[in-house]
Amino acid sequence: MSRAGVGLALLLGIGLAAPAAAARSAAKAASGDSVLVRVGKEAITVSMVKKRIEDLPEQARPNYNTPEGKQRLLERMVEEKVWLTAALQHGVDVRPEVRRQLEQQRRDFLIRTYVTEVMAGHPAPSDSEPRAYYEAHKSDYRIPAAVTLSHIQVKSEAEAKRILQWARNGQDWKKLAARYSTDSLTRESGGALGSVTRDGQFGSLGRQPALAESAFGIGEGKVGGPFHTDRGWHVLRVESVRAESTRPFEQMMGGIVRQLSAKGSQDYYQSKLAQTKAALGVKPDSNAIKNFVSQKKSAREMFNEAQSAGPPTARIDAYQRLLDNYPSSDVSPQAQFMIGFIHSEELKDYDQAEKAFRAMIDKYPKSELVRSAKWMLEHMRSEGAPGFMNLAGDSIHDGVAGSPSKPAPGRPPSSKPTSGKP
Repeated sequence: MSRAGVGLALLLGIGLAAPAAAARSAAKAASGDSVLVRVGKEAITVSMVKKRIEDLPEQARPNYNTPEGKQRLLERMVEEKVWLTAALQHGVDVRPEVRRQLEQQRRDFLIRTYVTEVMAGHPAPSDSEPRAYYEAHKSDYRIPAAVTLSHIQVKSEAEAKRILQWARNGQDWKKLAARYSTDSLTRESGGALGSVTRDGQFGSLGRQPALAESAFGIGEGKVGGPFHTDRGWHVLRVESVRAESTRPFEQMMGGIVRQLSAKGSQDYYQSKLAQTKAALGVKPDSNAIKNFVSQKKSAREMFNEAQSAGPPTARIDAYQRLLDNYPSSDVSPQAQFMIGFIHSEELKDYDQAEKAFRAMIDKYPKSELVRSAKWMLEHMRSEGAPGFMNLAGDSIHDGVAGSPSKPAPGRPPSSKPTSGKP
């Protein structure tokens, strides 16, 4: 064996082959598939490493075609084989949750692969479709007319008329705005209002459609006014006018093609789904479906949801919904008790807690929780707070984990609550 081969063997902890094994390795080497590493009874061969490199993305392959890259990949494959073998030996593959996830992944992969193949038959939009769509929806690509303008805002019409005359006589507009405008947001910039369309939405003035319409009537490069708004009196100067136009087809074609492709793809998918359903004989039972989807949650399901509903008020609402739907279920006494307990121990609303506990005593007098409710009524307003209780012995029914238990007769519970959730 070469010095490099000995180094690799030592690095991977496999030792030197015995003469017979060496002979077999030589034979495999002659066929181009020698064993590089054994993990128990499993082998990692040259062809397996080469196949792994071929399966890599093309841009990543050069990283593993060097001696160092091959060494890293081989070590990684050994590591994978070690952990996979150990996992199988420990029965990980037969665990119910693992098998369930593997089945889900298998299902999703098969569906994804087949649907991708089916959708490959979806034709791209023809050359004429984007143009036809553009012509039919031309109004969607309209660019509204706009004016770019500035203003000087003052308090009176007389003052506005003087400023208008000065502006028309050639006085410096920016100096007039800086000196006389009451619009503090724009006067330092010469009263600049930017561009506005006929809808009249000004950045600094809010919506002023009448003022915008007036601006359109002034003309480019001219001054006009005075115009009155709820802000005062305005003298306007129109910097530029942009006529209404339509975005050209060439500018919109890419977006239209994507839109048509998405809609066509969805339509094609639905048609193929309908065809496949018909071919497989899908026959829904509408009555069974209706009964299933309209089926109420059980009382215990609602109780479990209430326990994990989050904030105190959300849990109270959830317990109350349970009582509204199931006033006499096996968990209804617990739900009624929990409403009182949350009001008392989390919200410190003792009046509401008292109502809930008294309702529990009146509605469920045979429940063992009556003793707990009475104890709460006597002690909840005192310094000593009740401890957690276990409702497992409630009445003749199974309890629900995580709820407070009744105290021993004649004495309070042994520990103080440590959490907001019972």
